[in-house]
Amino acid sequence: MNTQPITTINTGKFYKVYDDVVPQYLQDYIELIALGKKGNSDEVINPSLDFRAKYEVTAEENNQTPLSFVHLLKSHTTFSPHLENFAMIPVAVCMHNNWTLDNILLARCFVSVPHDTKLEHYAPHTDLNIDHTVVIYYVNDADGDTILFDDQKKIIKRVTPKKGRVLMFDGSILHGGGIPTKGPRCIVNYDIRVKK
Repeated sequence: MNTQPITTINTGKFYKVYDDVVPQYLQDYIELIALGKKGNSDEVINPSLDFRAKYEVTAEENNQTPLSFVHLLKSHTTFSPHLENFAMIPVAVCMHNNWTLDNILLARCFVSVPHDTKLEHYAPHTDLNIDHTVVIYYVNDADGDTILFDDQKKIIKRVTPKKGRVLMFDGSILHGGGIPTKGPRCIVNYDIRVKK
């Protein structure tokens, strides 16, 4: 069990990386549903989720824009039938920290397509303009680190996608998703409210 304390930066904001809170059966299930494959097989990706294409305009370079696919698990107007199973991840993270999951505000599954670029990440941003906690679950091993920034956009943490890894951080921290160049990068992004 990962017992290291949550890391705080000079502003009091926190982040934490976990490699041991999501059970293997759930890791395999999420990978199968999101990517339609298990492990590092070379099989064609055939997901069970209905994805829509999304051009990542914040990373346009030489008139080329990276492509990703998104499945909305929960938004203000959308509620996916898959949310119940995907919600087990933020529940596990909250239980690990002795917190209560109060609400999943937004939840999205993203598959980023490999893109030949010199850019490392999409533009630094925050997901919401209200108090919240971000949980990013990495569905597969991939390149394209998630990068956390301080308020001056200086890098404070890089997290490499690894199947089963979870990154949790204060929702006011600027972050940018990495752009994969070697293969698909699949994550589930949650914006949640917790009771500590």
